[in-house]
Amino acid sequence: MIVRQGKVPVKIYADERLAPSEKIATVLNRIAALKVLSSPVIGLPDLYHKPQMECPSSVATATRAHVVLSLSSPSPHCGMALARTHLHLADMDDDMIDRLFDALVRCLGQVPALSMDDMTDVLLRGAASAVDTYHLPQSLLEYMDQQGNAFTLAGANREAILRAIPPDLRKIGARDFAQLGRGNHFFELQVVEELCDEQIALSWGLEKDMIVAMYHADSGRLGAMVGRLYAHRRKNSWRGRLYEWKVKLPFHLSTGRPTRLMHRIYYHVWPHFAMPLPADSEEAQQTLIALQAAGNYANANRMAVLASLRDAIRSVWGEQYDTPALLWDAPHNSIRWEQINGQGYWVHRHNAATAAPPSQMPATSPFAATGQPVLLPGMDCTSSYVCVAGEVASQTLHSVNHGAGYLALKLGQPLDDGCATRKYSHDDGFIGLLPHLSDDGVDGVLEALCAHDIAQPVARLRPLAVLKDFR
Repeated sequence: MIVRQGKVPVKIYADERLAPSEKIATVLNRIAALKVLSSPVIGLPDLYHKPQMECPSSVATATRAHVVLSLSSPSPHCGMALARTHLHLADMDDDMIDRLFDALVRCLGQVPALSMDDMTDVLLRGAASAVDTYHLPQSLLEYMDQQGNAFTLAGANREAILRAIPPDLRKIGARDFAQLGRGNHFFELQVVEELCDEQIALSWGLEKDMIVAMYHADSGRLGAMVGRLYAHRRKNSWRGRLYEWKVKLPFHLSTGRPTRLMHRIYYHVWPHFAMPLPADSEEAQQTLIALQAAGNYANANRMAVLASLRDAIRSVWGEQYDTPALLWDAPHNSIRWEQINGQGYWVHRHNAATAAPPSQMPATSPFAATGQPVLLPGMDCTSSYVCVAGEVASQTLHSVNHGAGYLALKLGQPLDDGCATRKYSHDDGFIGLLPHLSDDGVDGVLEALCAHDIAQPVARLRPLAVLKDFR
């Protein structure tokens, strides 16, 4: 579906039930009018708009020579991960789930702050740093987008990172590391209820009644502040605005060449709807180093959450249990240089993950024969899916929506089958049951992905329990 021609077209990959509202279409057309865009604006299924954000969720755009921070989230590399455990449904009852989640909250809460040297290593090496710190298998990195390292810039070294991220932010990141986060971030225990493509599922190590864990975590306060340090963002708190005046302005006044001061103020401080930074400018290069370092922090943070899950499982079932096997870990907020149909682009994704089919996978990848996994979380009261990328994803800038949560709630209907998800909070433990909804919304999003061969289902997952901020 093409909404309207601007500088570039807006292409919506959804059926009529999932069509965007007039308000969202207006925002997308405004984005499509930006002169720096070099590809269609892609609207993916589960398209929705948070009023304070410059760009709707489930959107991908691309430029040739500029980066535009407001076309992605101010939380770099916020992402989803799915891990296979050695447990099965028969190992689970309410008491065991209570014990597991109590242990998980305890493990997450007992992680010591990073030293400043370790913090710098996290920013530089990403997930590999956490693998070393928590004694995790090196093979886990093969199951992460970019192998868990966001850096693609040749000049991204330790000194450049220290220049790009102020000391106060690094201290905050060191204190906050290895946390799931609040808001819409979650840890969900699920059971593999149905194999939609048995051959691929088994090749990925998925089997019926297996217990898996899906979690959503980001770059925390460090990433949120980095995302606002280099651009004026509409979504901000009064504390964030105070930070801008106390830290952001002095930082840009004192960092970089004096002759470029007005450029820094114009690009990073002055309020704009969508400020394009020339990608070869020194301002953009430092911005990208900061964003990719924050992305590495997010990658390492999710690896630390996996280590906490390992420790929680061992505290309940015994030390003989190995680290859960990471099936896939993918960020859904990023700006990076990619090859699409033989052309180089700065691909901007906002709440959209990568979707690489077999033709795009390196021969050494564990997914070379199948294509990359795609995680399609619903809500904590509906099914979720594990999918595999299709070849037509090249038409969506190799992008796929990061979930189906918005439409899962909008279209889901109450069920009377007695199924419910056990709810846990970080502060109060078990707090009740959440009755399940029908999968009308999740299945509608999946049907749209299948119709365009962006992704195809491999397995359906049913939620058993969830840890999140229910305030």
